[in-house]
Amino acid sequence: METVLFINSQGEKFFLGTSKPFYLKTIDGIAGVPSNLLSTKSPYQDGTSFVDMMLADRPISMVGGIIAKNQYELYKYRREITRILNPKLGLGTLIYTNPYRNYAIQAVAEGAPQFNDRIVVNQPFTINLVCPDPYFTDVEPQEQALRYESGGFRFPLHLPTQFAKLGFTGSFSNDGDVSTPVEIQYKGPALNPIITNETTGEFIKVNYNLTSSDVLIINTAFGKKRVEILNNDGTRTNVFHWIDLSSTFFQLIPGENILKYGSEREGDVVSAVVTILWNNRYGGV
Repeated sequence: METVLFINSQGEKFFLGTSKPFYLKTIDGIAGVPSNLLSTKSPYQDGTSFVDMMLADRPISMVGGIIAKNQYELYKYRREITRILNPKLGLGTLIYTNPYRNYAIQAVAEGAPQFNDRIVVNQPFTINLVCPDPYFTDVEPQEQALRYESGGFRFPLHLPTQFAKLGFTGSFSNDGDVSTPVEIQYKGPALNPIITNETTGEFIKVNYNLTSSDVLIINTAFGKKRVEILNNDGTRTNVFHWIDLSSTFFQLIPGENILKYGSEREGDVVSAVVTILWNNRYGGV
């Protein structure tokens, strides 16, 4: 059984399932999505050189209907659907559920629902949506804290010196189809805090002195990049200009990623708390 829940930007919900008053008959556009080949060509080259594949917006079309008790209720439901799917409200969240699991995607209606010829109090309709970001994601973001690992190691030679190993690391699994951005929440204290993706060698460093009450928030999403301090009173301070110029707004690559955090002040990392949030992204369901 497939069901669809649409939540608009005002929090209003519209559910399509198998029971009254709204039912879902078919849904298209949840699998593959059109793509464009990016390539380069040199003089006298046979064919082209592959650069990348760029996905287009994802169109989703749903066919369903209204089953009402009477015509008064029928037209009431028609008005409700039209209001909730108003494209002027901007992006909403579409949650698609099948027998395996559920997924979420940001979507907006291309226009008002198309109401087809009704049969007494049965009103068929077609709803066309467009998803600017073509990837489905988890309904709830994955959340995991970095953990502290301590210990020691010795060289093969029998020397009296033991080299301490201090690391605040964690293994993070991106189970999606493509790389995905992260939100980093770094609760101080920390002097010039740094978070490193040891799998890719990339890092983000902010030249700022975090107090124990400060929370550094970093978002690496395309078009939504930000570096902010969450203050005690709930306000936020933009510290984007304090980011180290060698930093990269890294993403989690598919598979396992080893992340590590640190501070330039000894002892800070023991008290600090770092949490990573991300959404696995899926090319189709």
